[in-house]
Amino acid sequence: MIKGLYTASSSMLTAEENLNIISNNLANVSTNGYKKDQGIQRSFPELLISRIEKGKRPAALGSIGTGVVMEESFTDFEQGGLTRTGGQLDFALEGSGFFVIQSPEGIRYTRNGNFTLNSEGELVTAQGYHVMGERGPVQTVNTREISVTGDGQLFLGDIPGDRLLVVDFPEHNTLEKVGDNLYQNEIEGEPVEDYSVRQGFLENSNVNIIREMAAMIQANRYYESNQKVIHIMDGTLDKAVNSIASIR
Repeated sequence: MIKGLYTASSSMLTAEENLNIISNNLANVSTNGYKKDQGIQRSFPELLISRIEKGKRPAALGSIGTGVVMEESFTDFEQGGLTRTGGQLDFALEGSGFFVIQSPEGIRYTRNGNFTLNSEGELVTAQGYHVMGERGPVQTVNTREISVTGDGQLFLGDIPGDRLLVVDFPEHNTLEKVGDNLYQNEIEGEPVEDYSVRQGFLENSNVNIIREMAAMIQANRYYESNQKVIHIMDGTLDKAVNSIASIR
């Protein structure tokens, strides 16, 4: 019975971690370029149950699980839908790749192309971090109309400017979320060609709110079911210790 308490409690902890992941996804359903996280659960080894009677060979009754654990979480980099904003400094990546950002902590990467200009005419994120081009931080002229081609080439009026630096990685599982919708990677990104920059558009979050709500309801039910199991076992143990053990 004690083993059953451990099994149920491990399932509750796993459900709680899963709920945290789902809640974070739902909180970012409207965050431009956000990529949802998913958890990977692993079952503990199963145990064989046998019936043992005096004078008889043990008879196998089956197996019993010993709980689950949240082994890890991973980010799903599936393309999100595009929304037309008409903003001159709104850029969406269609296809693979990430914009390169210079933050105070170093180079970071993002799919959120909601950019603006600072007082010096530099292209920056909402946090004020520089957006990188092939020649360094992207410089513009505030008084000129800014346009961009599909390959990221900027034009300031009729004058060619820098080209947006877009990179990708052989394995996306090496990317780590660091807040502000940014990623870091110890591996340097490589320039890619399989993408298109769409000016006046932003990429939506790839969170499907209906699926996430359904997953949240299911995780809640798992949590409550195991909570009831622990409550029943606790009552049974209480009787065994305080009632049956006291009979003389």
